[in-house]
Amino acid sequence: MMPSVQETDVLISGCGPVGALTANLLGLHGIRTLVLDRELAHHGQPRAITCDDEALRIYQSAGFAEVMDAHMYTCPEVELVGASGELFARLGIQETDFGNGYPALRFFSQPYVERVLRQGVARFPHVELRLGQQVEAYTQDAQGLTVTVRDVRHGTEHTVRARYLLACDGGRSTLRRLAGIDMVGSTYDEGMVAVSLLLPEEPPAVCRMVCDPHRHVFVTRCAGNELRVEYMIREDEKAEDMIRPERIREFISPYVDPDRVTVLRAAPYIFNRRVASRWRDGRMFLLGDAAHLMPPVLGQGLCSGLRDAANLSWKLAAVLHGQADESLLDTYELERRPHAEAMLQASVNMGRLVLTGSRPLAFLRDRVFQAIDRIPRVQRFIRNLEFKPRPLIPRGFILGESRGHRNAPEGTYFPQPWVEGPGGRVLLDELLGPGFAVLVHPDTQEASVRAAQVLADSLGARCLRFRAPRSSKARPGEVVDSDGALEAWFQQHQVEIAVLRPDRYLFGAVRGTHLAWLASALRRRVHGPLRFVEPLPAPLSGASSSAV
Repeated sequence: MMPSVQETDVLISGCGPVGALTANLLGLHGIRTLVLDRELAHHGQPRAITCDDEALRIYQSAGFAEVMDAHMYTCPEVELVGASGELFARLGIQETDFGNGYPALRFFSQPYVERVLRQGVARFPHVELRLGQQVEAYTQDAQGLTVTVRDVRHGTEHTVRARYLLACDGGRSTLRRLAGIDMVGSTYDEGMVAVSLLLPEEPPAVCRMVCDPHRHVFVTRCAGNELRVEYMIREDEKAEDMIRPERIREFISPYVDPDRVTVLRAAPYIFNRRVASRWRDGRMFLLGDAAHLMPPVLGQGLCSGLRDAANLSWKLAAVLHGQADESLLDTYELERRPHAEAMLQASVNMGRLVLTGSRPLAFLRDRVFQAIDRIPRVQRFIRNLEFKPRPLIPRGFILGESRGHRNAPEGTYFPQPWVEGPGGRVLLDELLGPGFAVLVHPDTQEASVRAAQVLADSLGARCLRFRAPRSSKARPGEVVDSDGALEAWFQQHQVEIAVLRPDRYLFGAVRGTHLAWLASALRRRVHGPLRFVEPLPAPLSGASSSAV
């Protein structure tokens, strides 16, 4: 029997990938969390299929790097072909390195990812997932929110009292509607059909966008033995007709034998370019599709939601534990909206380029791309995905906030190279721990090193001093910069000490003589060490993605 009024610190509405990841991140901080989802069971439908290096780094922060990585596929490149079938551009994947320790683009099975994330929630006795529960209404006061929840099986209602409420309930968010928050932007007229297929053997290593004005098609190998084929719905066609078995056979037959595959899912969808007018209603916050919807051309819809979770979760934990003022939460939308809007616009621009319905424009595009591909700098810009907006916080919780303007490299996403620690070669974040982190250049004066350690202790953070690539084995508190990436970064910016936020954005970097000023600016917003708990062992799924 549930109490008439259940109390929790954070109530999350929606347990898709964004909601489930947020619950895991809050669990690591020891935050009492209740997750509600209106569905009665794991949905098991392959919808989202792509994630980037930033998303994988975020999964790593929650303890899922190995189990996720084991069931993802990295295609060598994305081919863009015109109506004639002639290649006009390539997007490099395997050789593109944004410095985060993972491939620039990977393909996954959403049912597998969601299963892993939900199993991860079970690591925390203070985090509860409850299915078949729908948020119906909420009111709020100075201390928290009173939320009315309906059990979809019985129609009964109960009340949850929470300090904060997170809307991770998708593009048709109930909480966004209850808050009276509008979505600003547009919905495209054209739509696509996404068909997920399970093959009896390993699919061909293909990732191709057919940019034919008559009908755009996208086909790619996914995780395990899955293949995704997506095709455009023309204006004179009905969505329900395009998912009939005979039409599905027609569109998948150029790539696979229709008689040898299992159709896991065939569903129409439409393109959106919409952002919520505001991402907060007092103690209620919007994350993921509830806050922003973007065309799938760059595969950034889910990735953007994971960035929301990484940004907001540690700030909520700091406020709830009394280690930061509530004003810290004002930086969530301030920091995340510019990047989400930039990614949305980049997706729109890419869509206009590759999905044009004009034959003359498509012909011109193909010829121009084939011509400029001979220019090395332009070729690198296209092939290395340099058109993708880089993660950056122009305003918010960064050192520049104290001086009124940002100085580079503040607010950038700190690189994650491979390094040598006491236990061997690992990615940097594995040694930095889950909270703030302080990195120190080897030439820093000892007095500044000691001051950096004092600052780290006050934040409950780890302080690591890195050593040159050819140094002997790292000692406790040290890391060997085996590839020279850290030395290159510190030399580029002419700094000696760098302070990283829990989400791995750079709060600030200074010479040792200016550390006291940085420490003072940081302590004005963060008053004590962040808290973390050691998760219990969890039976994280080892099943292949094709079996879920």
